[in-house]
Amino acid sequence: MVGSVWLTSGKGRKSRESGLDRDTIVAAAVRLLDAQGDVSMRALAGELNVTPMSMYWYVANKSDLLEFALDAVAGEIELPEADDDWQVELRALAQAWRRTMVGHPWAIRHYGDYLNIGPKSMRFTRHAQAVVGRSPLSQADQAAALSAVFQYVYGFAMNESRWLEYGRKTGRTVDEFVDDVAKSVAEVPWVSVKSGVVDQKNRQSIAEQRDRDFDRALDWLLAGMVTPSRSRHSASDPDGR
Repeated sequence: MVGSVWLTSGKGRKSRESGLDRDTIVAAAVRLLDAQGDVSMRALAGELNVTPMSMYWYVANKSDLLEFALDAVAGEIELPEADDDWQVELRALAQAWRRTMVGHPWAIRHYGDYLNIGPKSMRFTRHAQAVVGRSPLSQADQAAALSAVFQYVYGFAMNESRWLEYGRKTGRTVDEFVDDVAKSVAEVPWVSVKSGVVDQKNRQSIAEQRDRDFDRALDWLLAGMVTPSRSRHSASDPDGR
């Protein structure tokens, strides 16, 4: 999506119906999205007990509604307190972003569709920039560091949220689904069950395994940011000296 509601109709409008405003509409939309994974303007009007046309005074269409809802979710991200170690703070910020996205599994599906420049999203972005601004990284590497961390979190949360949405649709927990997978895989003679989710499931819940894997890979990523590499020197010195 090229445009953004924050560049066009993002400014608030005056109330025309008692008890109805954009914040009320967006909060109800987030509740429906959490419960159902999707929302329509008609269903939202029913939730609020108003006519669909009354909502269009505050939100032009479903696309704008989703962008407002994403910014509302961004406002739930718990920003960590300042820490002398910038990597500790960046790790906490990445963990907070993952928790929030997974708490609203629909959100990560739509995140890449928008510019995410709403006030609450920008609050998060400014905080992240301030954290890496205290690092020893060059300005160019600071941008690369944030991109690496949050591309990683985005991919991890996307996969995690899909499993949770599957559970919501089927009424089963992720662990129940994996148990069924493990039983099916065990019956296939050429598939090893000594590795991967099937093997790990016997010792940890899926939630525990995800937390472990997320933190471990995040630690590797953060450690690599301050490790000298040949690629950093190749542009000025082909021999890497």
